[in-house]
Amino acid sequence: MAVKETIQVDESQKDEPGVQEVITPVPVGSEVVKKATYWRSILQDDLDPQATDGVTTVKLAVPTLVEEEYETGETNEDGTAKLGVRQVRDTQWYEIDLSEANVVALQEAVKPFTDVARTIEDPTVKPARKKRTTK
Repeated sequence: MAVKETIQVDESQKDEPGVQEVITPVPVGSEVVKKATYWRSILQDDLDPQATDGVTTVKLAVPTLVEEEYETGETNEDGTAKLGVRQVRDTQWYEIDLSEANVVALQEAVKPFTDVARTIEDPTVKPARKKRTTK
């Protein structure tokens, strides 16, 4: 999350989206009183840090080539399985904070692909393959 700044807000805004309560111990004489304060994080666009209005977090899934270890069917001198490395296509997930203008720009950029794509339900998390590194 690209947070430009965190500002303190009035208690009247405590139920608004993005506002978090922070309990602070305040020494008063020989006692410690807990005081609630309220803070809002101001998001900034990851592409345009000056843009803070209407910023939203967008998740992307992008096909990526990664390296995967596999057993070759051969054995090493010590009798263990010989491993090889191959490139396979996998999905890499990304998250980015964008202003409305950049969300529209992203939608326009992927439009040729989404126009012919099928809509699906949110995918479930799949188990990771053996040892991968992004290429």
